[in-house]
Amino acid sequence: MPLNTRYLQELSDLFVTAVKRSEYYQKQPKSQQDDFDVRCAEDVAEGRYPLLPGAEEVELQKLSEAFEEKFHLQLPSALLAILRQVDGFIENGVSLYGVDAELRGEEFDSAPGLLAENLVHWSGSPETIQKYLFVGDSDIWQFAVDLDTGQPVALHKVTLKEAHRFSNMEELVNDMMQQALGDYPEETEDPESEPRNPPGFPFSAN
Repeated sequence: MPLNTRYLQELSDLFVTAVKRSEYYQKQPKSQQDDFDVRCAEDVAEGRYPLLPGAEEVELQKLSEAFEEKFHLQLPSALLAILRQVDGFIENGVSLYGVDAELRGEEFDSAPGLLAENLVHWSGSPETIQKYLFVGDSDIWQFAVDLDTGQPVALHKVTLKEAHRFSNMEELVNDMMQQALGDYPEETEDPESEPRNPPGFPFSAN
């Protein structure tokens, strides 16, 4: 199932705008600025989101092999499908983990690495080893996959107690993007006129 394309586009636009407003970009020669614009235009023409790429198959293979080698753990196919669409992001205190930079042979990492983050979490909280696969976080929540059931969940960041279960990975990541963009439904004047947390209500808006 594809992710919310509007959220992907808005995040991409946000990242491109941030680059163009940066001091680094402004100091670049006109030729390099033009090269950046051309690369963005090529991404759009090929159906990609500039500065919000999906992972390549060879990168996902290396990531899967690393998890199998270190933890004898097979990454969920639903998570790999997400990473094909968006290889992690950081925005507004929300992070979706992606393929670790060293597995791509790069020094630059646009988002926290899935392998590195789980090494940190599992070493700091041994009770979560082989129980939760951590896939992202925000200021309040830790997002993970319950390895026993395969269901995506939100955990309280401090206590790691389960707070919410998502129906699938797409719902979880769409919710994360919605939080990153601050795109929540406007509150109605009469809070009793609608049920609390109706279908589709973003968990992270709570």
